[in-house]
Amino acid sequence: MEKTANGLVAYAIAQLGRPYWYGTFGQGANESLHQQKKNQYPNQYAWEYLPEEAGLKVHDCVGLVKGYLWGESTEDTNPVYNAQQDKSANGMYAACPVKGDISTMPEIPGVLVFKNHHMGVYVGNGEVVEARSRRYGVVKTKLTDRAWKNWGYCPYISYEQPAGKSITMELPVLKKGAKGDTVKAMQLLLLGYGYTMGDYGADGSFGGATDRALRAYQGENALDADGSCGRKTWSKLLGLE
Repeated sequence: MEKTANGLVAYAIAQLGRPYWYGTFGQGANESLHQQKKNQYPNQYAWEYLPEEAGLKVHDCVGLVKGYLWGESTEDTNPVYNAQQDKSANGMYAACPVKGDISTMPEIPGVLVFKNHHMGVYVGNGEVVEARSRRYGVVKTKLTDRAWKNWGYCPYISYEQPAGKSITMELPVLKKGAKGDTVKAMQLLLLGYGYTMGDYGADGSFGGATDRALRAYQGENALDADGSCGRKTWSKLLGLE
């Protein structure tokens, strides 16, 4: 089953009001799981197992995304673990192919939002669903109320765009001399297509090696080989056309 941004939003919303358990990703709560996680993360499980939570799906912050990726439905309590997608919140941000400062976040439900060691799912209308903590559980909060620092596209799902709107409209035109996370995202995409930057790699700095790699990619993909990553080049890199 294809995993999509709209599907992630629906999954996250369906989990509202359910408990937060550190290190979980949509399993059904039971005493055995609690003991397993308590042995694994003793500092996170100072609280005792609550029988009234039995059978409820439980998640931590990044587990909210994993639960969608690894489960068959919003109610599936037996998600299938996938080691390749097993990231911490910070690791998920690092894996996002396109990302940036929260001030540049596109208005696209399903975008992930981040602050240090924590993340949530933007669901539209200025709201985020997050597995916030043991105290709060899975809650809906205002984007502007929680001091989010960054946003990113989840690397494991596809993003359907609202009519007349494109991801590429939100991305800056990059040229030699540019620096930052968006440059790094472009470099990672080029590397994924086999265009290397020599010893520099994805360092977030658009220098000569990146310029040569980008021009080579453009020339081999029916694009103007001008060394400028604009809408058409972004669309090709992101597989949108």
